[in-house]
Amino acid sequence: MDTLIRVVNNTADEIRLGHKLWFYPVPGCHAISATANASGFTPLSAIVRRFDWDRQLIERAAHVCNRRNEVAILANLSPNLLLVPATKGRGEARRLAQDLFQAAGAINAERLHLTHYGFLQGKFPRDEIASVLDVFLSLGPNSSLAMLVVDIDRRGQKDFYDLLRPGGLPGA
Repeated sequence: MDTLIRVVNNTADEIRLGHKLWFYPVPGCHAISATANASGFTPLSAIVRRFDWDRQLIERAAHVCNRRNEVAILANLSPNLLLVPATKGRGEARRLAQDLFQAAGAINAERLHLTHYGFLQGKFPRDEIASVLDVFLSLGPNSSLAMLVVDIDRRGQKDFYDLLRPGGLPGA
């Protein structure tokens, strides 16, 4: 599986206000993965605006996703949308990342755009990202994924690359 790390340069207004306004999709991605937070000016809201999707549908799906605490597949959208419940620091990233990749496999996604870390607020989520990367790196040849695009906020770029260095990931 090829991996593209895409550094996202959020605007000064987005950073100052804490509102994600813009989303730039990666051409050719079959699915976009986003945190199920549709309230306000979130990355998911920016994605919805970019593709002109039905906001009420996305809000309902995000609510159900968070209530059930499992990944939701919206395969009727183009590209497909995979909603992942907000972890809120509960240490569920590994299980949810596994659920995400099972969902990507269920829709035979070959290229997945992971948007969860493209707009960071507060402390860099090192343990969560390490868990997610560990799941990515352990995917076997039976995965449908040929390419994974990972957005990372420019403000967390150094911390992210530190995770990729030898010894950066737990158990590496």
